[in-house]
Amino acid sequence: MDTVLAPFLDTYHRNIQNSYQQLTGKILRRIKDEINAAIQKKQQIYTELTQLADDLKVPVMCDEERRTARTVASRHVAAIYACTEDARGSIAKMGKYAEEMIGITRNHMQATLVEATRAFEVTGSGAQRSGVLPKTDVSPCLQELSRAAVVLGYELDLSLTNARRHNEQSCERLTSCTSRARRHTEDVVIALRDQLYQCVYA
Repeated sequence: MDTVLAPFLDTYHRNIQNSYQQLTGKILRRIKDEINAAIQKKQQIYTELTQLADDLKVPVMCDEERRTARTVASRHVAAIYACTEDARGSIAKMGKYAEEMIGITRNHMQATLVEATRAFEVTGSGAQRSGVLPKTDVSPCLQELSRAAVVLGYELDLSLTNARRHNEQSCERLTSCTSRARRHTEDVVIALRDQLYQCVYA
């Protein structure tokens, strides 16, 4: 019976693992892109605000505004990084989910195997004496295993669909969060620019 179950389980386990790798790979690329963009934005913010302060010849009494430029730049990276935490948590959840699906598959088919071969126990004494397992017993057993495989395959496909939906939702939340963080940073930068001008011209 291992020759019946092993190929089935191997195929589904590979599908689950491949899907998990694809889904997590997508999120990891998004996280990497967002953090890299945030680091570049940090440097841009600090450079532009510092250059503006130098060009305006901001007086010493406004040194606090100069220092704020560095703080704003660093906080932008921190805000984007915080947005990625939910996505990182999603990866951990999907990893646990993949492990659970693999375990469910194995346990379900093992239970089906036990149930399907129960008929052998009834005719087992005769089979043991002859050393041959009747084909009439094997055929229903294989049919039962095949039916179980089809049902479980459908359930696993549905589970993978749910995992993909969960992945898409995680990506959407990441996009929404980083967009809010960028808008907030832009608002703060605009306000700080105004403060620098006021220091000189007010």
